[in-house]
Amino acid sequence: MRLGYEQILQQTQKLVMTPELIQSIQILQYTSQELREFVEQELLENPMIEPSSESEFANENAMPMYEEVANRMMKDSYYEKSFKVWENAPDDDSDFSFEKYVSEEITLYDFLLEQLSFANLSIEDNKIGEYIINEIDDNGYLRASVEEISQVLSVPLKRVEAVISVIQGFEPFGVGARNLKECLMIQLENKGLLTDDIEYLLNNYLDDLGSNRIAYISKEMKKSPEEIQRILDMIKTLDPKPGCRFSSGDSVKYVIPDLTLEISGESFKVVLNKNSIPKLMISSYYKTLAKDVIDDEKVSEYFSDRLNSAINLIKNIEQRKRTIYSVAKTIVEKQREFFLYGEKYMKPLTLSDIADLLDIHESTVSRAVNGKYILSPQGMFELKYFFCSGVGSGDEGVSSNSIKSFISEFISEEDPKKPLSDQKISEMLLDRGIDVKRRTIAKYRESLDIPASSKRRRF
Repeated sequence: MRLGYEQILQQTQKLVMTPELIQSIQILQYTSQELREFVEQELLENPMIEPSSESEFANENAMPMYEEVANRMMKDSYYEKSFKVWENAPDDDSDFSFEKYVSEEITLYDFLLEQLSFANLSIEDNKIGEYIINEIDDNGYLRASVEEISQVLSVPLKRVEAVISVIQGFEPFGVGARNLKECLMIQLENKGLLTDDIEYLLNNYLDDLGSNRIAYISKEMKKSPEEIQRILDMIKTLDPKPGCRFSSGDSVKYVIPDLTLEISGESFKVVLNKNSIPKLMISSYYKTLAKDVIDDEKVSEYFSDRLNSAINLIKNIEQRKRTIYSVAKTIVEKQREFFLYGEKYMKPLTLSDIADLLDIHESTVSRAVNGKYILSPQGMFELKYFFCSGVGSGDEGVSSNSIKSFISEFISEEDPKKPLSDQKISEMLLDRGIDVKRRTIAKYRESLDIPASSKRRRF
């Protein structure tokens, strides 16, 4: 055995995650809103970047320009060709519009407090009421018990009950209830529909009503199935979560489509939404300033670092555009029949299918479709919506979304007195050349929030 030290030259390959690569991955993953927020922060931190009011990138015909831009990025002429930031220039007085202002949404808590102020209660009862309202959740239910409230506020149980009764008279009716049964009874009483039979039914057979056990309830209460069905139909008109109609206090999120699909006859055109993509340029002022301070090593180094950062940011945003556009265009080509004829014609599609066609990694496709939306004549969809599993039927198979569409259609047209079983739906699909087992039908039906046939039956 030979011992000692020696130098060996060895060649290896490894992936190094540079800051530029990490930023590129993050930018691709961002939604349009997240990207705007990220760019706004960069504008604050990097003086070499500024917004541009021009517009350049729009559609498929503009795509070839990217290769030219990429090759030109590190040349001096790059600075003369501006990359842009917001599609709309900064607002001025001539651009004023009341549509830019949104009134603050009232919350359930605010609405109940406002009614409490007009309830003509004593100061102490008003404080009890405020505490009770604070214990009502977003669905409208009181989650604290009478005993807990009494103990915390050191007031008698009867006094707490009395204030709860007052709050249960507030709108939306049903608010302040301790459970579903009480919530329904409050609403029925307010409408003048709470009879002894209905109260008895809710007290004793609420779970059976939920399971649509009409025949059983009819036999137990010695009422006709038609009468029990009528009561059930009336109960279904009530709101089991009366607080949900109000804002929770969180800001409202609006979806801006990243792309638009224009269809003219058999012609398809995918267009990137310019308003959803930040457009940046290098600041001419700081570019000139950087040249003037070239003799100051530290300042020059700072501007050089900021310039490289700005160039990488602009390059990564441009790369994001190209990737999202290419992925979306390929998805549209694969799901062409869906955009022409509807959901029944959606085809099975996987991330690897698109990745193979574009010669990119599946993770890149995943980032490109997550949180990105396309507006089409069929509606607005998140790009990842078009990826779905399939059932082996025919050469290409049938997508799960297509099968769900058939199931929804069959059930919407069924005889409510003789609802379709999962086995019957399986047979109906087989008649159309789609072989799907009963258990798969049940799984798809449940994912659509459609109850079983026994619960859909009406009398």
